[in-house]
Amino acid sequence: MAGLRERWQALRERGLSTQVYLVALAIALIGPGLLFTAVLLVRYASLERTRFEQDARETVRGIALAVDRDTAGLVSVLQTLATSPRLREGEFSTFEGQARAVTGTLGLTLSLRRPDGTQIVNTALPPGAPLPMAGRPYDADIIASRRPLVTGAQRETAGAPTYAVAVPVMIDGAPAYVLSLSVPVERLHQILLRDLDPGWTTGLIDRDGILLARSSDHAALSGQPMFEALRGRESGTPGLWEGLDRQRRPVLFVETQTRITGWTAAASIPKDRVEASLRRWVMAFAGFGLLALAVSSVLAVRLWSRVAEPLQLLAAAGDALARGQPVPRVSTPIREIRQLADVLADASQSLRSRIGERDAALEEQSRGLAALRESEARFRHMADSAPALIWMTDAEGRVTFLNMHFEFLFGRDAASLAGERWREIIHPDDLAAFEAAFWAAFAARRPFRAETRVHDRTGAVRWLLCEGVPRLDDRQRFLGYTGCNVDITEGKLAERALRQNEERLRLALAAGQLGTWEIDLRTGQQRISARSAEIFGLLPRSAETWPAETWPAETWPAETWLRRVHPQDRPGLETALAALVAGESDYGAEFRVQMPDGATRWVSAQAVTQRDTIGRPRRVIGIHQDVTERRRAEDHLRLLIHELNHRVKNTLATVQSIAMQSLRRLRGQEAESARGAFVERLIALARAHDVLTRESWEGADLAEVVAGAIAPLEGPRGRRRFSATGPALRLPPRMALSIAMALHELGTNAVKYGALSVPDGQVAIAWSLEGRALTLRWRESGGPPVSPPTRTGFGSRLIGQSLARDLDGTVTLDYAPEGVVCTIRAPLAEPDEAQGPAPAPSDEQRFEDRPEHVG
Repeated sequence: MAGLRERWQALRERGLSTQVYLVALAIALIGPGLLFTAVLLVRYASLERTRFEQDARETVRGIALAVDRDTAGLVSVLQTLATSPRLREGEFSTFEGQARAVTGTLGLTLSLRRPDGTQIVNTALPPGAPLPMAGRPYDADIIASRRPLVTGAQRETAGAPTYAVAVPVMIDGAPAYVLSLSVPVERLHQILLRDLDPGWTTGLIDRDGILLARSSDHAALSGQPMFEALRGRESGTPGLWEGLDRQRRPVLFVETQTRITGWTAAASIPKDRVEASLRRWVMAFAGFGLLALAVSSVLAVRLWSRVAEPLQLLAAAGDALARGQPVPRVSTPIREIRQLADVLADASQSLRSRIGERDAALEEQSRGLAALRESEARFRHMADSAPALIWMTDAEGRVTFLNMHFEFLFGRDAASLAGERWREIIHPDDLAAFEAAFWAAFAARRPFRAETRVHDRTGAVRWLLCEGVPRLDDRQRFLGYTGCNVDITEGKLAERALRQNEERLRLALAAGQLGTWEIDLRTGQQRISARSAEIFGLLPRSAETWPAETWPAETWPAETWLRRVHPQDRPGLETALAALVAGESDYGAEFRVQMPDGATRWVSAQAVTQRDTIGRPRRVIGIHQDVTERRRAEDHLRLLIHELNHRVKNTLATVQSIAMQSLRRLRGQEAESARGAFVERLIALARAHDVLTRESWEGADLAEVVAGAIAPLEGPRGRRRFSATGPALRLPPRMALSIAMALHELGTNAVKYGALSVPDGQVAIAWSLEGRALTLRWRESGGPPVSPPTRTGFGSRLIGQSLARDLDGTVTLDYAPEGVVCTIRAPLAEPDEAQGPAPAPSDEQRFEDRPEHVG
């Protein structure tokens, strides 16, 4: 170290040679250029990195857009199938043919299910094959939201994962079915392979973080969770991460979310590919710098002997130039050096000016290019994502731009409809009028609006609302038209359906002589039709002869027609109407109306409440019907039933009197038992008649029949000896009478010989339904042991023969030692079948008589 210090001190004392200074001057001249180049290289590297990231984001957005475009196409196919009239008409076999034709083209499988999971159509199975119950977990979400749904990765079998695209099938405003496509993730893999940059790895991740598809290793990684190390460190730009891939290599990870499916489209790019361009420029700069330094040094040495002294001055000028200061001119007899000095002076000034201008120009150019790319990408993304048909023309009226929705709707790309070929999709009957309207607006440079029919990709006719406005530049020069077409097919169909429904309602009201009424709950205004006014006596009778379509809906104050309601019925009517408005119950009432001539008329009224979007009652709509004749018929029917019941009871009393008179001469215990049994049987028959009379002889509840039959046999209060269980069931009158008599006979025998003859005996009565057949079982327990009977009395004959014949069924008596069991099986008639007896089976088919103690 001491030796070096001594040598450096000696060098300073001797001074440096001109050659050293000449070399230093060359370095000083080249140094600023190299520094400037390095600065430019750094700025270029930053711009190149920004451009690369922007390109990567655009590539990922392109993948997301391609996935959305593919998904939107599948949803469009499903929605088109969902509007098939075959579904509304229930023609599932015809619909299945349509579905198989569509799925055969797509190479996918389609399933049509009811909300409970019952499959109706499944193209994965051969036609006519049994369809299992195969509901999907997402069916309930589709039914609730009534919107299309795209699931994430699903692995139902050992095969590759799939995902599902499903839509609800709306019928009469309500979801009736679920229509879905099962799509293999290989479809997404093929989308990822389109225009894939070398070295890039792209993928799609569902909403749960499961990898749907990957451009490489797709078969091995599909269905696996996303590799979290890819999101190692977030960069300053949203959606850009720096992380490690599965081979632990540093990568740039770019991601964006798809609009329709909510999935994540992503790409991982190795860092060496991101920085490849920068490394090339760094190597080039280093080589150029070293070469420049070497050449300058050689030239300096060559010129040293001739320009040593002037170069000393130029060295000072070079130092000033290196510092960015003005370079003074040098006075020397050497022309070249003088000229060089002048050039250096001029160059110094020009260089500093140009550096400033260049920096400003580069910055402005960079901002302009970025804004232009962003604007173009935003417009195209917005246009392709819009749920409408967006188009642009040039100043001659030729189509120059069509968004992606045209391809979805018509199955043709934008190029096939460019120019004037858009005429091919217009319905021939509408083409002339549409062209006339368009060209008239085009010539006048005014906004354009027209409705027309078109043929979609399936050949079906759809309605479009076409609107366009002139497009002008900053100088108000006409550039063409920009427009938007909206599919209004559903509105047109709804408008036609509304007209048809209104016509059906008008005809139905006219045919049923029904009046309509409504109350606007915001204003309190009430409107009733002419028929309702006539029912309340507010219009003359001649209004009935008016044509139904001319009946006006007049405005009447509430007190006008409420005054006609009978005073006894008015409070109940107002209470029911208030409960309807409050949403507490449905509205249905029958009340009396006092007519101007003093007559009383019965009116039936039903109504519902219409509510706004937040559930507040908005309007009450209802109907009125004159039911006077029906009420009179019901009153007359009740009078007849009461008279019949009275006469039946008189007849039974007469029969009882005759029997008692006939049997009074008989003596002995047997005669007394016979008289008692006869009277009890008449009383049981009378109780059954009472039950039927309360039900207007339309039938009787089985539980009520059983309760009436066992009531006289129950023990003291608080001690029940019978248990009766079974579903609610109404019996025809004939069956109710027969079962009541049978229960009476069984109870009588139980009191005499069976379980009811001892204090702890119990009887269990149970009935059940198997299809349309009734099974009733009488089971005794806790009584004395049952011994074989010595004879068959009247009770067993009544149960075994008469009962089986009346019920058209079978009766089985089982005499187990622990207690008698009687089983009655009889078919129940359908509601619309007559109650008359069916052909009687033989006694052997009806009754199996086993020996018993019966009277």
